[in-house]
Amino acid sequence: MSEFRASTLVDLLNARARQDPDRELVRFDDGTRLRIGDVDDGSRTLAARLRVAPGTRVLTCVRPGRAAVELLFGLARQGAVEVPLALDVTLPAAQSIRRSTGAELLVAGTSALAANPGLLNLAERVVLIREDDPAPSGHPFLDELPTASRREHRPQPGDALVVLSTSGTTGRAKAAELPHFAAIRHARRVAATMGYGPGDVLLNVFPWNHVNVRHTALLPALLTGARLVAHRRFSASRFWEICRAEGVTAFNFMGAMLAILDRRGTDHDHAVRLAYGAPAPAELAARFLDRFGVKALEAYASTELGDVAANTPDDWRPGTAGRVVPEYEVAILDETGQPLPHGETGQIAVRAKLPDIRFRGYAGDPGATAAVLRDGWFRTGDRGRLDADGYLVFAGRRGDVVRRRGENIATWDVEQVLRALPGVVDAAAVGVESDLTEQELLVVLATDRALDGPAVRDWCRTRLPRHAQPRYVRIARELPRNGSGKVVKALLPSTVDESVWDARSAQ
Repeated sequence: MSEFRASTLVDLLNARARQDPDRELVRFDDGTRLRIGDVDDGSRTLAARLRVAPGTRVLTCVRPGRAAVELLFGLARQGAVEVPLALDVTLPAAQSIRRSTGAELLVAGTSALAANPGLLNLAERVVLIREDDPAPSGHPFLDELPTASRREHRPQPGDALVVLSTSGTTGRAKAAELPHFAAIRHARRVAATMGYGPGDVLLNVFPWNHVNVRHTALLPALLTGARLVAHRRFSASRFWEICRAEGVTAFNFMGAMLAILDRRGTDHDHAVRLAYGAPAPAELAARFLDRFGVKALEAYASTELGDVAANTPDDWRPGTAGRVVPEYEVAILDETGQPLPHGETGQIAVRAKLPDIRFRGYAGDPGATAAVLRDGWFRTGDRGRLDADGYLVFAGRRGDVVRRRGENIATWDVEQVLRALPGVVDAAAVGVESDLTEQELLVVLATDRALDGPAVRDWCRTRLPRHAQPRYVRIARELPRNGSGKVVKALLPSTVDESVWDARSAQ
């Protein structure tokens, strides 16, 4: 079977291990290097030791490295469903995920357990992975379990592969259950969009429990013969140094990553030519190309759907998320659910043209699933529009709207204006209580130089309508983020105190 016809992770790894077992697949920042053949052998050994029934939900909490990769493929070989937890997961969040998924087994690294001992009580059965910290007593190590030969399970394209938590940046995170073919399709689409091949080296700095590193970096590398360089965190000061040392040709970005790199001057002494992710506002994308020689290709994607729209190196329209991919169709809906014409902004709705390419539902939450899946259409909760040429423009979350002076203010629009202000690394706009009913607009700005309220007011006067100009300005060192780098607005201060500049008081 060709790896390009593979429709499950097991078929893909089997095919690639037969064809190219000695090709290096992934290199971690602790020095670990894994060839495709290493992953194939290790995943088979893991399956022989762990021995779980098809359909079993397995919680995992291990640092990026050999064990993480072997768990991904080894659990798939048994038809089990991985439920990866963030290394810094809180105990209440982990308990919520366990209840949603019904997981009865936890495979955890000793370092994760040392940092969060309460995880030991998550599941009836706990198996340990050796890491730096001492092991708790009473639980076996995976590498000490006896092996037993058994017939390998052959998962089907629509079988559940993994349960991944959504970002939860504007509300409670949900557990999206993805089938095998959704992961394969997502990886194929990213590989085709970016034009990856055996000569490429891909850098990824996002958490191992996230769809980004799994489906848009590791699997595209496996498909195409590229090599993945996986680092545990983003370092702006060492970024281009790492790219030079590893021969990186492309990297993934999210959140404020591009904006932070943009503030650090010019650097063309590297092999990077492409970057994949979001957001990449038009002005920032143009500067990034000029300063670094890198095309920042914005895509519109989600945990539930994978890539829905994407720019490509040859069809690049900065300021948009590119054209809708062939596997999906997109409609823009008004508040009553009726389609809007091109050019008008509404809720982005997406329908799959192929089976098994999107999530199967939110684990343990049929109500949340029914709320977003209607008549085959997934209501994303995002705002956007299709321009006259069919390019998708993302316009923020539907919930990110502040009602002020009888007008609706899309906070995304305000944030985009403020991100272009020199000195602003990132911006978040939220509504706060007003003594005149409705709300007032507060902006929280992460800056890399001295900035004050009057400067923000002057910048906004000619760039935003009067009702959308923020009343309150708070300057901060940084904004609260989740593991994937997205701002978590629920953690922003929602009250006004003496540290906040008030435009009304300054009049």
